[in-house]
Amino acid sequence: MVAKEGVHADRLGRGQIQILQDPAVFKFTVDPILVADFLRANPRDTVLDLGTGGGVIPLWLAGYRGFQRVTGLELQPEAARLARESVALNRLSAVVKIIEGDLRCPPPEVRAEKYAWVVANPPYLPPSSLLSGNILLDRAKFELTCTLADVVKAARDLSTGNGRLVMVHLAERLVDVLTTFRSFGFEPKLLRMVHPGPGKAPHRVLVEGHKAGRPHLRILPPLYIHDEQGRFSEEMTAIYHARQAVAPD
Repeated sequence: MVAKEGVHADRLGRGQIQILQDPAVFKFTVDPILVADFLRANPRDTVLDLGTGGGVIPLWLAGYRGFQRVTGLELQPEAARLARESVALNRLSAVVKIIEGDLRCPPPEVRAEKYAWVVANPPYLPPSSLLSGNILLDRAKFELTCTLADVVKAARDLSTGNGRLVMVHLAERLVDVLTTFRSFGFEPKLLRMVHPGPGKAPHRVLVEGHKAGRPHLRILPPLYIHDEQGRFSEEMTAIYHARQAVAPD
């Protein structure tokens, strides 16, 4: 299964789940792990991961948190293939589906179901001169194939009437995230800023929105990735050991 040149299996977090990576196609970061930890859903809820990449979020939810119905939608065939192979490698095919398709026009297999929770670690940046020339990696980083609005619109269309949307994004685009949530009917209800370390400005933000929810935003204490010595903070260490997220209200 790992025969393709450049593809190798890495441990995901500090547990037993493995993930296949190809540096030319996909290499996971901490951001999808933050989403998987932040999600307050019940393991029996249906979850859709828009732009799943190599499948970090579905693998984490099914492998570590016991979720039973997780779907990952991915546009790029190479990344979707890696995600499917990782799911099979961890014997999670009964509870995780990886579907190749465009979130702007989801395939029938995705549209056939409404999801209680939609999660996303979308491309963060508008297209710019900073493109690397590697189209696979550039699509993951820049809004070349979908915008923030495209992602939130897809979440609206594919979620249940009281569906939830959870997203990680750049802290500098927080206003864009909150206004886009509201413009597509998701009321921001939970917010957490993520900082590289104490005394440093936040670089990521985690947001949970409720479809047709009433205005009331709860702001959680900040999450620090590293401590003063540059090591993983106690909380980040707990996350990597696949702790259980806060229980849903």
